[in-house]
Amino acid sequence: MDAEALTGLLSTLVDIPSVTGQEAALADFVAERLARRGAGECLRSGDAVLWRGPQGGRPQMVLAGHLDTVPPAGPPRARREGERLYGPGASDMKAGDAVMLALIETLDPARLRFDLAVVFYDGEEGPYERNGLGRLLAEQPWLRGAELAILLEPTACGVELGCNGVLNAQVRVSGRSAHAARPWTGVNAIERAAPWLAEIVRFPVTPVVVQGLEFRETLQVTRLRAGTAPNVVPDEFVAHLNHRFAPDRTPEAAEARLRALVPEDFELRVTDRAPAGRVCLQEPRVREFVERFRPAVSGKQGWTDVARFTAAGVPAMNFGPGVPELAHAADEHCPVAHLTRAYDCLARFLTEEP
Repeated sequence: MDAEALTGLLSTLVDIPSVTGQEAALADFVAERLARRGAGECLRSGDAVLWRGPQGGRPQMVLAGHLDTVPPAGPPRARREGERLYGPGASDMKAGDAVMLALIETLDPARLRFDLAVVFYDGEEGPYERNGLGRLLAEQPWLRGAELAILLEPTACGVELGCNGVLNAQVRVSGRSAHAARPWTGVNAIERAAPWLAEIVRFPVTPVVVQGLEFRETLQVTRLRAGTAPNVVPDEFVAHLNHRFAPDRTPEAAEARLRALVPEDFELRVTDRAPAGRVCLQEPRVREFVERFRPAVSGKQGWTDVARFTAAGVPAMNFGPGVPELAHAADEHCPVAHLTRAYDCLARFLTEEP
């Protein structure tokens, strides 16, 4: 499939809105297109679509990408400007979905080196427990037998290994309400929280090296809430924290570390967590891909479902078209050259012996 066809397919996918929880129309499009392909088996699970090629006793491989996007930050439809395709999800990650569709439609399953499965799933941008890939791994346990899973997340066609884990938490600081004209009769929760807040916002970005790859641990205050009226001393202050931790730390260890940063008389409640992804640099199929195509290799700073695959025992890596730094941005776009590079590398990996 050439650059123009890939760009046209990506434009079509971008123009089908698929904000998390509203992926049905795009899932329908993908399922109908795969049904027209004729080869392989197409399965549906809610708003996720799974294509399984003819089985030939070959090593199993999985390509995967999510259908959902965050709400658009810029114009809602695709537009082409020179060698870039703009639009919501153009990089994260409808470019990867377009490449996966193109591979299914253009490659002969009988000539592949692998028994191939391709997963288009829902809910990746939402809470961890509602992620459609987790549902599919439970419903289709044979997926866990793959020798390699490739997430076509945007990596600018580099290989990004592992991924940081995520903790979202709320810190609640209590006070006692009072009239703002007589604050001495109450306890201002904001005032109680202020010294701690001044410290926590200065949490340093901390580099951590795992298997020679750098990951950066971060802690950010992302939301604040306090007060019920302009003339009332607030009796509660709530801070939302987002913590990213390296692959050498478990969610339990990350939570213990976070609790150590919060005073004992403040309430801390973890609202969502996702484990880090294992770094698979030494896995044979990963090494083969890196040695053959010589992509840039780095650690994955953002969370991806590499973590879910590696937790299920499947070696996994991130490799896909799109610019990761533009994910969720108003000017999100994918360079056309990324589409052809990702398609060509994966087509050769699937069909040509090293």
